[in-house]
Amino acid sequence: MKARLLFVTPEFPYPPASGGCLRTLSLMKELARYFEIHAVTFAQEPIAPGDLAALKPFLAEVTVLPLQHHRRSGLRRYMRNLRRAVRFIPPLVDRFSEPQLQFELARQMENQVDWVWLEHLWLAPYVESIPRSATKVLDVHNVESDFYQQLGRSAKNPIERLVYRTFEHAARRVEQKYLASFDKVLAVSSEDRRLLAHHCPPEKIFIVPNAVEIGSPPDDDSGSEQTLYFAGRLDYGPNREAAKWFHRQVWPLIRERFPAAQWTIVGAHPEMLDADLRRDSSIILTGQVETTMPYLHPCSLVIAPLTVGGGTRFKILEAWTSCKAVISTSKGAEGLLCQHGDNIWIANTPREFGDGVLGILKDSTLRRRLGKQGRKTVEKHYSWENLHLCLEAALGTKRQN
Repeated sequence: MKARLLFVTPEFPYPPASGGCLRTLSLMKELARYFEIHAVTFAQEPIAPGDLAALKPFLAEVTVLPLQHHRRSGLRRYMRNLRRAVRFIPPLVDRFSEPQLQFELARQMENQVDWVWLEHLWLAPYVESIPRSATKVLDVHNVESDFYQQLGRSAKNPIERLVYRTFEHAARRVEQKYLASFDKVLAVSSEDRRLLAHHCPPEKIFIVPNAVEIGSPPDDDSGSEQTLYFAGRLDYGPNREAAKWFHRQVWPLIRERFPAAQWTIVGAHPEMLDADLRRDSSIILTGQVETTMPYLHPCSLVIAPLTVGGGTRFKILEAWTSCKAVISTSKGAEGLLCQHGDNIWIANTPREFGDGVLGILKDSTLRRRLGKQGRKTVEKHYSWENLHLCLEAALGTKRQN
């Protein structure tokens, strides 16, 4: 008989339109091998019946708790974060700790559960409501204090810099207060594990990398030699800044050499990009899509020009799975097992990035080699089988029949 696990995630994971949702969905599917999963999730809008149905094969029950409606406009977000900074609360911790939500989640925990699994640091304060008899697990997608420290260093506006530094210290206080209370804390990379160990005994922290489904490799490199690809939700600041940086600093260099070059950006909320980028006729904005494959397969090169962020990048794992060459900043590839010139091309300045893109586009042998080596990396380190082995090691459980 499978143990009963209460799985709490702050965002409904289907469709998997972000890296966070992709990780949550893959963990749910794999945990269903060991546990009877009762999931609790939060949503601002009603969940489509088809999306709920997609989770039924591996969840025993799904409870959706309603969130207050938050508008996504820049001014609204700015004011919400300013109020959080004044109260010394990191973003989203308050979003998921409203009194009614606390009451509903505490009621869920009153049921007989053997394990309670919380996703993201935002939910960490709920550890105080978990029954003593249950094994407590926190899956840390990103080290939030480090993330805000990066944003503070890169911010040019002094008010934004002050707000981010406030969030850095507020997030670190949450990490210091709650991490050690969990029985197991999961990190996505060795770098994240090192950072988390400042606030939690290292023996409690286990590395469980992101994983992607690996189908058959494509027959050949069918991509156009002048098509670039970038994927990521554009309401997420680091993705938006990466697109802006590439468009202003690098894209003109590419277009000067390849006037017919095109750049496809796949991700929800393209309306949040700068107007000059949205008007650029050489750029295709898809918005949110059900699957990225129709846009990834025709491209010849995947770019990951991120300058801040945490965790590990599903956009690179998906590219490698499809044998696509990837060029990234050091930050964009941080946490992944990669080596410049072998399975990825690393470039950090606009000139380096532009030269790298042009060199890879012109050299089909290099492009194919980077893609094939990336595919080997995914097969060895980021497959579902690897996820299965890492979870067994972390949880000390065995698959139930």
